[in-house]
Amino acid sequence: MMASCGFINDGKDKLYGSDADIVKEGDSFSYTSRTGSTSTRIADLEFEGFSGTETIWSLDAEKKADLRIDYFLTVNKGAFKVVLVTPDDQAVTIAEGSCKGISKVSLNKGRNRIKFVGARTAGKVEMHLQAGKAIKITTTPG
Repeated sequence: MMASCGFINDGKDKLYGSDADIVKEGDSFSYTSRTGSTSTRIADLEFEGFSGTETIWSLDAEKKADLRIDYFLTVNKGAFKVVLVTPDDQAVTIAEGSCKGISKVSLNKGRNRIKFVGARTAGKVEMHLQAGKAIKITTTPG
């Protein structure tokens, strides 16, 4: 059996509306195309056919600390959002759909994560993190 080019219905798009799945430690995602890069403070990516959840940054806060996130999201189709997962596994939406802005969040002590969540989406993401010395930022392979 041959598959045609396009979206493969593997169920990952159903993760979009499920906080229980979004906060899970392990990621489940697929892209048909992903270009760009992610560093410890900057994400600059273009993508197509993204569905699922992908952890972009792990933020280890040694104490309660503030994080500033500058973002510019362009969503050409589907649904896309950026979510903060707190140490007590709460999902907090930072940005959703096509938008730009600045979000200032107070991170609780412990391991916080920033995830991209998509459902059959295509677009572009530019994000810049500004954090003090109390927050150690680590990128995840992607």
